[in-house]
Amino acid sequence: MQPEDTQLQSAMQERFTKLPKVVQDAITSADVEKHLRELANTHKLHLDQWTKLENEVMLALLGFEPVGDLAKNIKSEVGTDEASSIAIAADISKIVFEPIRGELERLLEHPEAKAETVSSVDTVRTQVLASTGNNALTASPAPSVAPATPPAPAPETKVERAALTPSYAPSVASHERKTIEGDPYREQLA
Repeated sequence: MQPEDTQLQSAMQERFTKLPKVVQDAITSADVEKHLRELANTHKLHLDQWTKLENEVMLALLGFEPVGDLAKNIKSEVGTDEASSIAIAADISKIVFEPIRGELERLLEHPEAKAETVSSVDTVRTQVLASTGNNALTASPAPSVAPATPPAPAPETKVERAALTPSYAPSVASHERKTIEGDPYREQLA
């Protein structure tokens, strides 16, 4: 690793620790990466372009680059045309920065902060986890597993061979026999 990379990483780590918890959670969240990957697929970006786009977003989130310069930075670093850069920056603002801004406003109890939107599924999940969370620790252990069905006993009867015909001579090779009548290994032609 080059000294510049080490300095940049230490500066990024230091800046990360100074960020509010909401922004830290957003940066470490897999949602940001997932949304950026979907955005890269929507705008038909290659893997190397997607990586550079993710770097630009992280630099903006950490405050190393102004968010207002994001479209310009995407154009120069990712290598897209101006219209695509503006569209990508607008999408990033909507899917990455707006949710963080909303969380920060709620955290700081801003008068214009919007209430957190929670889906009905999340509401039910929270209620179920809250009601069973305490009971899960005191509940009885899971019932023991019943043993499997034992295997059937080995057969006790012996198979008997059919009686051999007098024309069959087991000591003579099959291809040397003159008569094939009664030979269990040869077919009789009609």
